[in-house]
Amino acid sequence: MKIAVIGGGMIGSFIAEELCNDFEVMVVDNNKSTLNQIEKRNHRISTINFDVKNGIIEDIIANYDLAVNCLPGFMGFEMLKKIIQCKVSCVDISFMPENCLELSEFALENNCLVIPDAGVAPGLSNLIIGNIVANNKIEEIQTMVGGLPKKKNPPWNYKAPFSPIDVIEEYTRPARIRINGKTEVREALSKKQRLEVEGIGELEAFLTDGLRTLLDSKGSLSEVPNLMEFTIRYPGHCDLIRKMVSDGKFSNANVKGKKITRKEETSGELFESWKLEEGEEEFTFMLILAVPSEGNEISYTIYDEFTEGATSMARTTGLTACAFSRLVLENKIKEKGVICPETLGMNNIFYDYVLNYLRDRGILIESW
Repeated sequence: MKIAVIGGGMIGSFIAEELCNDFEVMVVDNNKSTLNQIEKRNHRISTINFDVKNGIIEDIIANYDLAVNCLPGFMGFEMLKKIIQCKVSCVDISFMPENCLELSEFALENNCLVIPDAGVAPGLSNLIIGNIVANNKIEEIQTMVGGLPKKKNPPWNYKAPFSPIDVIEEYTRPARIRINGKTEVREALSKKQRLEVEGIGELEAFLTDGLRTLLDSKGSLSEVPNLMEFTIRYPGHCDLIRKMVSDGKFSNANVKGKKITRKEETSGELFESWKLEEGEEEFTFMLILAVPSEGNEISYTIYDEFTEGATSMARTTGLTACAFSRLVLENKIKEKGVICPETLGMNNIFYDYVLNYLRDRGILIESW
């Protein structure tokens, strides 16, 4: 079977290498240097240098069984529409600002299955939350997640495991949460709190817009009165970012005399400061806390560290996407349309499949 990975960055290239032993994999990207590196690392993967923003993707993926959309969020929705138009099913990790559920009818018309937000958070978090809610009456769920370097590097104490422009999007996109049964919108970076994690130390957490489709899901998930998602960083990072926001550094206004926005300019400036060095030790940590109507709190922790050749964020995000991809290609999911990870998590077979896939590859997942 044939898989087209759209976007050959850190996570896209990891997904391609993870799947290429069992499937025919092609990576599509507009950066020739990126594609050359992928080909050099693994001769099993074919590549195509292609304008992913303006090119006609139908000419490339029409005969493929699955596409994995790994583009940055601002390009994700338009690419997903094009993939569906090709009548190709898709696993999507692009973190698009648009509501992907709007494409469900379109996917049904084209006999496609789309699994959106199929990374670690959103993605794995949604799958786990779906399973928790399917088996318990829940009053509140909080998710806290982040990827960080093991060694702090003042002043930011942060390294971006993916494009800084997508990190900035997390910091600036208003956060939708649910309080007492009502969806509310709060500023990203608000509701800051501290937490102590054994083996890691003190961290801070603040609201970001990671709940996404969880807020639109029907059935038992719609009955959970309180839902929130927080991003985790080392203490002090949030205040630095708040200052940049207030100074207009992340504005979409054009820079005087230049054809770029202030957000794009800032992203370029942060690229070097936030760049993970080759072989730099880092980790990804996620905590899910669910408060049931009766009984003890339900907790999940997910943890992974850098291993030779792959960051923990590439592994946790990429392996989750690969597990979903295999579910699609093995024809285990019979439905078509946009099927969200939380819906799949309500099925114990799919839930166990994904968690076992990650555990078999060294991701630490514990629950109590």
